[in-house]
Amino acid sequence: MRPWKFYLATFGCKVNQYEGQAIFEAWKNLGGTECAVAAEADIICINSCAVTAKGERDARNAVFRLRREAPTARLILTGCAARLYKNFQTKPDKPDLIIPQEEKYRLLFDPWIEKNKSPVASTTFPPFAIDSFKRARPVLKVQDGCSRRCSYCIVPLTRGKSVSRPFHDILEETRRLLNAGHAEIMLSGVNLSQYRHDVTTNGNFWDLLRDLDRALSPEFGKKARLRLSSLDPSQLDDRGLEVLASSSMVCPHLHISLQHTSQSILQKMGRGHYSAESLASALRNLSTVWPAMGLGADILVGFPGETEDDVEYLLTYIDGLALSYAHVFPYSPRPGTVAATLRDQKDIQVKIARAARVRACAQQARQRFLQAQLALPRMFVAPDIPPAPPQNEQKDLQYVAGGHNILWKGVNEYYIPCCVNAPTTPTGGLLAVRPTGIAGNKLITERI
Repeated sequence: MRPWKFYLATFGCKVNQYEGQAIFEAWKNLGGTECAVAAEADIICINSCAVTAKGERDARNAVFRLRREAPTARLILTGCAARLYKNFQTKPDKPDLIIPQEEKYRLLFDPWIEKNKSPVASTTFPPFAIDSFKRARPVLKVQDGCSRRCSYCIVPLTRGKSVSRPFHDILEETRRLLNAGHAEIMLSGVNLSQYRHDVTTNGNFWDLLRDLDRALSPEFGKKARLRLSSLDPSQLDDRGLEVLASSSMVCPHLHISLQHTSQSILQKMGRGHYSAESLASALRNLSTVWPAMGLGADILVGFPGETEDDVEYLLTYIDGLALSYAHVFPYSPRPGTVAATLRDQKDIQVKIARAARVRACAQQARQRFLQAQLALPRMFVAPDIPPAPPQNEQKDLQYVAGGHNILWKGVNEYYIPCCVNAPTTPTGGLLAVRPTGIAGNKLITERI
């Protein structure tokens, strides 16, 4: 095969980032060279997202933009938005090839894949794997798909039913990444509550985490850590709290797929299996184990039927919760979902205004959390790659920090970005630092 160049554009969630990295590594092993400019590529792959209408729009715009930049390149659209392919066929700049999410793995073996092969449905875990990661903190995919069918969510239509990765493959990939020098790895999936562990009877995600921690901590417990991606609130049961309390490698940080606090809205969302009150109780219990804990949440506002009282309750709940950040989304109807057919759809301006109020409340909570972080005697930062911030950001941070010489940045165990004032460049691993100030949404720290 003649030398060829490729350009990858990945949108969306952590799982998509992982799959993009797997395609990148596979194509390099097949003789391809990644190029930084799309116009130089022989193949362009758009790894798309469709969770929100904006995500689908971003993918569509990428198709048009990249087609104009590289008119002779082979343009491939894959990922979740590829399932909605009709949206791309009415335009002159349509892709040369559309690979739906369930067939994405075929790109691992043949970047010049033929157009008209029949769909290949798989009930096993798709064969994505990585040996490295472009960012300092790799994402490691342990689960795919979802069988819950929340009323607003298109993911089950694009990624199919839940499938779980074998424990042996997870352990081996984690070891590879840790041996490659990564100090932090995020365990991710589409719905971790549906992970099924294959080495214990009726095991779940907590059994996976327990066994992974036990296998890795003797060698890596002092120099690396594991971070959890989004959890369903119902996962914080007694078993979950027990495993988190006994783990030596898991970061004291949780990201919760909360979505809302109104029970009537949760019922309409198809998420009546938990309540805001049960989550708050679980977090209080966990705080006895993790006195300092990073806490993020996904929140969806403007859902059909949402009232002002629902929004006020949500704001009150957030105000009383020790959130360190929140990802707030205005509801957008997705084709083929139950929620798109519900009555009392909210006007876009109402949704945007409500989202802004919730974001403002979450930002206040973040500032309180940052202030609390200043009282900690030390924390451990996993440095970014490259270690130095961009020049303009470095100047801004120097100004905020009073002219200190900030050389590099990273993320602490609580998932807070930290700018580190140190005389030397870090060589890897987890580095002990002391917080000294706040710059926007970041902490200023100095190396101990």
